[in-house]
Amino acid sequence: MAELASRTYIPHRYAIAKSRSAIVNVVLRGIADGGGRVLSCSFPEEMVAPIYIGAEDLGGSRYGLLVYPFTTTRRQIQNRPRAENRFQIRYGDPSKNRHLPNPIGRDPAGVDITLVVAVDAERDLIVGLDPHVYTDLPMGISGYYRDQHAEGVHATGWSGWAKQKEPPRSGSTETWEGFESMVGMRPSRFLDFARFEAIATGLGLDSGLRVKLAETFISGEPSRHDLEALFGLEAATILDIVEANFRLGVAVRGGVAEHHLGRVLGADPAVAWHEAIDKDGQPDFQIRLTDGREFTIECKNALRETYASGVPKVEVQKTRGKADVRKYPFSAFDVTAACMYSVTGRWEFRFRWTRDLIPWKHDSSRIEAIQPISDEWSSTIGELVGTVAGGVA
Repeated sequence: MAELASRTYIPHRYAIAKSRSAIVNVVLRGIADGGGRVLSCSFPEEMVAPIYIGAEDLGGSRYGLLVYPFTTTRRQIQNRPRAENRFQIRYGDPSKNRHLPNPIGRDPAGVDITLVVAVDAERDLIVGLDPHVYTDLPMGISGYYRDQHAEGVHATGWSGWAKQKEPPRSGSTETWEGFESMVGMRPSRFLDFARFEAIATGLGLDSGLRVKLAETFISGEPSRHDLEALFGLEAATILDIVEANFRLGVAVRGGVAEHHLGRVLGADPAVAWHEAIDKDGQPDFQIRLTDGREFTIECKNALRETYASGVPKVEVQKTRGKADVRKYPFSAFDVTAACMYSVTGRWEFRFRWTRDLIPWKHDSSRIEAIQPISDEWSSTIGELVGTVAGGVA
């Protein structure tokens, strides 16, 4: 690990030229233009990327920003569409780093915010990229956005959109949606983007949900949620309470995983209908396949810690009660769905027939609490039940 501004969680530091000052200055000026104040900046004292910026907003809230800045321009390139703005993920000679892992830094404490941005110093424009898509920087690879997107930013000062993209170089491609989200802004909205990214990254939002969240920032910070008004607290404070309370945290993470599972089931061509079951003691979902068969599904979060071999694992038991009461009987639900976010950083799932899980050593009619998520688990319901698009395999 490298160190930057006393941050030791950064995997790599990349030497950058002083010419990067133009795009860094756009960011620093934007913070000031938005009513904020730059407290510290690692560049140019340290001529490396990422750049660490300490900032304070108009209300006195402080931000630690780990910024990966790239240059974007509007240039006509032969054999490329005319209405195209391009950027290149590049630090130094990309041929030296292209085939090596280039993971971006993430604060394990969740305090500093990682931002990946493309900056057009000529047009006074910043485009924020999804750090989940660029979690391993694809050195030498170019990206683009259209003139219509830049025009939307200049018209309102803020705009979010999604565009088609090839699968990222790292991570699972099986659930890749084929889209990435971008958020364009005038520099004066940079701290708003930091607030946006803190929410989007913290909740692990996919491209569609990131764009929806971006829409709520068009006129500034999003309006207060009903729960904020009810509790008399800001959303960040409510989330801090949830994180500090183990049972609340488990419940919320479970609910978020169930939400994403509902989206996955809705997109699975083998599933004709699905419904969430919001009742204590009942499985999480009831589904009907295109061939008419019906099954129940229980959703569980994979554990962050894997086995020594690297194989992920999932806890399949109730959260309360004595050991024997917490163990599910095999008849409790037909399918177990393991949410893999804590392992892969993506809202993807693995599925297994409950009948094929390992039985509890003290009672073979009940399920062992910890189950390995081996290669025998399926990536989709269609794969699990042996269906293909249009019928049964």
